Amino acid sequence: MPNRSVLFGGLISGLFASLILIFALWGIWLLPALGLLLNRVDLTNGAVAVVILGTLGGIIYSLFVKERKMSPAKRVLAGTILGIVFWAGGVLTLVPMLLGFPPALKSPQDHVTTLAIFIVYGIALAFIYERLSAKGSAKSLGYGLGLVFVAVVATPMLLRGAMSTDPSDLELPEGYRATVVVKDLSYPTSLAIDDKGTIYIAESGFTYGPKTTEAQILKLNEDNKLEKVADGFVGPINGFTIKGDKAYVSHRGKITELELTSGKLQDLVANLPSLGDHQNNDLLFGSDGALYFGQGTATNAGVVGSDNFVYAWADRYPDFHDIPSRDFVLTGENYRSLDLKDTDPAAKMDTGAYAPFGQTRTAGEVVKGKVPANGAIHRLDLVDGELTIYADGLRNPYGLTLDPEGNMYASVLGYDDRGVRASTSSPDWIVSVEEDAWYGWPDYAGAVPLTDEKFASERGVNRNPIIKDPPEVTPPLTELPPHYSPMKIAYAPKEFPQDGIFAAIFGDGQPLTEDLKKLVPSGVIVVDPKTGDYEWFVKSKDEARAGRTGDGLKRIIDVKFSNDGKSLYVLDFGVFELADMAPNAVPKSGVLWKITPDQG
Repeated sequence: MPNRSVLFGGLISGLFASLILIFALWGIWLLPALGLLLNRVDLTNGAVAVVILGTLGGIIYSLFVKERKMSPAKRVLAGTILGIVFWAGGVLTLVPMLLGFPPALKSPQDHVTTLAIFIVYGIALAFIYERLSAKGSAKSLGYGLGLVFVAVVATPMLLRGAMSTDPSDLELPEGYRATVVVKDLSYPTSLAIDDKGTIYIAESGFTYGPKTTEAQILKLNEDNKLEKVADGFVGPINGFTIKGDKAYVSHRGKITELELTSGKLQDLVANLPSLGDHQNNDLLFGSDGALYFGQGTATNAGVVGSDNFVYAWADRYPDFHDIPSRDFVLTGENYRSLDLKDTDPAAKMDTGAYAPFGQTRTAGEVVKGKVPANGAIHRLDLVDGELTIYADGLRNPYGLTLDPEGNMYASVLGYDDRGVRASTSSPDWIVSVEEDAWYGWPDYAGAVPLTDEKFASERGVNRNPIIKDPPEVTPPLTELPPHYSPMKIAYAPKEFPQDGIFAAIFGDGQPLTEDLKKLVPSGVIVVDPKTGDYEWFVKSKDEARAGRTGDGLKRIIDVKFSNDGKSLYVLDFGVFELADMAPNAVPKSGVLWKITPDQG
């Protein structure tokens, strides 16, 4: 049995080496998600969890090595083995299972960064331990602490990262050219142009994960520099439009009117059900003069589960759930999932549809429709202030646009392979929005029942209907491949050479949304409103989408045509990655592009 000094040396070595894990996992933004292993998604709980893990690694190492002296090569080998074991057993297996996800053993290539981090941790631990318990040289301690120092120094680079804005990296149709209008934006989501042609950009202030910036409205002045117009919004800002001398902002839970000259703010709608997975989204003035906006769902498929703890809201808002858009009779299906707010890692709770976590439903139970509601497009009458539901059954209606005849279209994001009603291979959609139409959420994917075998997840979860005798489903205009993630859309004016609905394609969120075999490109597609056919208009040349060091488009989120209709503005949100299962957006990596025909 090892003596106390050996165990103490392992503990201290693991403690120092865990600093590598803290800083490196913070840099790739996995650290906050690991906080759920203890209590909550945040940096503090994440750091404590990693320290526990790191010191445990030191103690385990001491049990095997004891007081044995090893050559530098053997130390590197021993540390590498320790890192690989902790990576495979922890990152790929134990951590996903504790967070309610399946083990990631089928896609280890998506976790290479954490493999490198754990190997560096193991090597540093081995060198520090050599000095403390095996009475090695001071040089050994220096090497170990040097690796810790490298991790600390590298963290800012991980948090930020380089980017390229070279137009030659873009694949455009023949006869078009691209230029950069402005860059260094932080989480831009919305673009608007006033009557004078002044460009306004909304920086969201929030993205998935606990990393936030200031939610604000900026404009491009005559010197082509950005200046602040208004702030104080609750992120994310997902929609922004201008009419006359007033702007309208869709930010978390609110629709707010902004006087552009004075900066005065007035809330037109408050208390929207936006505390969950999705929020209130794009804004559009209809042909009737009313203001329309989409409201996303709280959950993936109508039931609160362990995935909503990972999305960092089920523990903060324990009473929150999806609000029905009309009266529904329930089938009484209930779903069991891990209770991640309980300190017992095996604790589970049963939950029904349209209910807080832990509340069950019975067959024949009626839930009453309310306004506002989740999964619906709302209509706000600016004359009398009345808010009504225009269309519903839409999982996350993000972008809105009108054609020249006043017909409305919406982009809608489909189901994820997560949660208690996980569905695989769900398409995304562009829909033609009809008043009072129901588009199928939470029991249909498009016009196809969620029970169809093609949506069957390998996790074998129950996808039985939760609504009894649902309304008739209105089919979408077109289906897009899974996790294209269509964001804002714009109908091309007659002055632009190409017809159709231009849609910003954000790309997938794997492995959190679904473990795909191939990355989805980010760029802009054009959808034929008559046939539903689509084709790529612009994307990156050499890769699906650019990351921190890649060239080209990162995550396209908005498209708008210039006032003369001859140019297309394309807003790139910037670098957004999912390190293992933790979302990480990189500030100051957003870009506004302008695409113009050569003859324009």
